[in-house]
Parts: sequence; C-alpha cells; structure tokens
Amino acid sequence: MEWPNGVPQTVYVPGSDQDVVESEMLKGSCAFAYAWDGNGFRFVTDAMWRSALGMPLGLMGSTSAFAPAGASQEYLRIPGEVLQPRDGRYVLQLTEELWETAYADQVKLLAVDHPDSVDVFVDERFVPPGPVELQLFQVARRRAPLTATDERGDDVLPALRAHDDVFVSNLTPTQYQGVVEPHDLVLDLGEDAGRAGTYLFLRGWIYPTDASINVALSQQSTLKPAPPSLEVRNASGRWTTAIASIGFPSGKDKTLVVDLAGKFPTADHRVRIRTNMQIYWDQAFVALSLHGPVKVTTLAPLSADLHFRGFSRMYRKGGRYGPYWFDYDDVAKVSPWRPIEGAFTRFGDVLPLLREADDMYVIMGPGDEATVQFDASSAGSLPPGWKRDFLLYTDGWIKDSDLNTAFGTTVAPLPFHGVQAYPHGPGEAYPTDSQRVRYLREYNRRVVKRSVLPP
Repeated sequence: MEWPNGVPQTVYVPGSDQDVVESEMLKGSCAFAYAWDGNGFRFVTDAMWRSALGMPLGLMGSTSAFAPAGASQEYLRIPGEVLQPRDGRYVLQLTEELWETAYADQVKLLAVDHPDSVDVFVDERFVPPGPVELQLFQVARRRAPLTATDERGDDVLPALRAHDDVFVSNLTPTQYQGVVEPHDLVLDLGEDAGRAGTYLFLRGWIYPTDASINVALSQQSTLKPAPPSLEVRNASGRWTTAIASIGFPSGKDKTLVVDLAGKFPTADHRVRIRTNMQIYWDQAFVALSLHGPVKVTTLAPLSADLHFRGFSRMYRKGGRYGPYWFDYDDVAKVSPWRPIEGAFTRFGDVLPLLREADDMYVIMGPGDEATVQFDASSAGSLPPGWKRDFLLYTDGWIKDSDLNTAFGTTVAPLPFHGVQAYPHGPGEAYPTDSQRVRYLREYNRRVVKRSVLPP
C-alpha cells in the first residue's frame, strides 16, 4: 500500500477486521555522504540539510507558508581517521537514497591541519539558508557537566559523558513524528562556564517532522514545535531565558556550539535546555576555544562521476533511539519509492557542475550516486605532532517528495540562487540565459516518468 503522504508499506496476511497503522519511516533526510576510510566506504553524515524546498512550515491556520528557498550552504566535520587516501586521492560518495530530489551545485573538501593536542569543531546546527562563514573551534580540554538531569530529576549524565551512541532518550511521543512532550536537559556546567571564549558543545541528532506532519500541525492548535531554548538562573533563583533558540542539529550526529560568554547573571552556572522537538543528545561538554596554529587547505574536486547505485540497508545506530544509519556494503537495486517525474542529470562526468555555485548543478534522484575525488598528495606532509581532519562544504538544495511538499513529485520548477520563494513568486523563474539553456540541454537529459522506475 501507499499512504497519503507517500510512505510505502507491505502488510503481510492482514486480518479481515485488522487495523493497519502506518509504520514510522524515514523517507526524507537529505543527501548522504560516505567516505573511504582505508577499508571501505563508511557513512559519515547527511548533507544539504539546511534546504527544504517547498516544505510547509506548519504555521497554525496557514497552508501557504513554506520554508525559505535559499540554498543550503554548510560545513560538515569529517574526522581524519574516517577519510583516508586511496590511490593518491580522497574519495567521497554523495548519494540520494530517500524519497527526494537533490540539486548539488558545489562540493569542496577542506583539509584542516592542526596539532594533535587539540580537536577542531564547526557549528553544525540548523540555520536558515544563506551564506555562511567558516569558524573553527579548537578544543584542548573538555569538561563534562558536573551534573545532568531531565525534567523529572533523573540522572542522565552517563549518556552525555562521551560520543558513544548512548543517547538521552526518555522522550514521551505525541501523535506526530518529530514532536514529543516538552523535555528538559538541566546541566551544571561548572565555574569556568560563562568566561570569555567558553562554549557549550552539544552533540546529537533530530528525528524531523515532514511536510504532511507540518500540514497536520497547521490544522490544530494544541501542539507547536518549539526549538531548544537555553535558560539560566537569575538572582531570585528563577529560570530566565538567556537564548530564545539555540537551534537544533542539522540531521544526524551533528554538533551545536553555543557561546556561553556573559550568559550567567549569578555564580549559579546551571542551564536548562527546553524543547518539544524529538532531539536525542549524545554528548555535552564545555570548552575554551583556543587560537592555536591551524592550516586550512581547500581541495577542489578532481573528478566527479554520476551513476545509479541503489539503496543502502538502513538500520538504527546505537539501538532503538539511535539515528537511522546506512550500510554501504549492503545495497538493494529496486527503489521502494514512487518515481519522481522530470529531467535529471544524465549519468557520467559531472565535474563541471560541482566546481562553482552557479545554478548549474547535478540533479539526483533516488538511487543516484556521485563519486567525487580530491587530491590527497599532501597527506604525508604533516609536521610531527600534527593531524588532519576535514570539512565537507556543500551548496545546493533538497526537495522532499512528500505529497504535501510543493511540487514534491516533480523535478521542476528548478531552484536558483537569489530565489525569494518556492513555489516561485510572481516574476520569478530559473534563469534562461544562453549558458544555462545549454546546460539544461547538455546535462538534464535523463527523463523519468511516473510509470517508469529508475534504471
């Protein structure tokens, strides 16, 4: 069967009087990035998460309010041990495996060389689409919270001490995926928190709502998603809002970096993080961001090949409350998704499309994979006592094919930088200058129709 939001489901031997309940299923989560780790390709994270073309926002009483249409531009951290040279090159796989369309306009890899006595992070929280500036956080000493409790007063500190796929998971679900009963994380961050240059690092993942759920939320008034806020104690001992929204993880296994400088009005350095979004925290620590030596080298792609690959086996990393993870070595060729109609990028060399953010991009559908390679000749030139980590930079869009997403079942209309709204507003359309017309004719020749499954 296919549910009204597009989720496919097989029910074996249903009884004549049996209720059939839709299974909770991840059908949209942006493109996936896999890295060659020396032995095989390992799932790293999801990319271009800051774009949600045509996504209803779920504002009460509104069925015409959609997410911002700008491109997702983000830096994602890849630990050095995860990405190793293969035949003199760093190799990444960028895949589209869920029920959505990806428009990948630019991909580049940044090699971050630094002393091995520090770790380097970037802020991977969700922010509205738009230009981003690279900010590195160098951490030498991490301080776990002194205490950590939930809204019931239960001790959750063991789940937050390390990045170990053990999550704070005692959430109470509602009838909507992605929205749970309000829950608190109360952390005693210790005396160093609040000094200049101190930050709270929160690592975790989010189970998001989708277009159909957002439409349902807009039709009722009892539930409204509330992003995490950060509260501190005032002089009267009461909780007061210090940061109305600290944002939330941009998908799976992402790190939020929260500036704590000057946030505490008293010597009480407890914070309360409150939300009703379905967020599972894995690690929390306070650290001073250092300004030590670091060398950042931008690696442009040397080659990029688009082809059909299939669909990796999905499982829950860390057990029942872990994020959906993907096994690259266990792949199915048959798509579980209804075909998305339109003109996708033809298979083969797509390197010219990924070099610059110029509205001439790789259009990927379910099952597609782009193998992108970068020069690794400098891998052996690190000074003694240094190590190399990476940042993956992407610029592009994602459009969920949920049946309540605007134009979700088709590739068109095409997005572009500078677009004000999606669906496009009056007078807006993809540019039709001669260069882009040639691009459309040369590259977008793989036409998928509703009655035809991908090859």
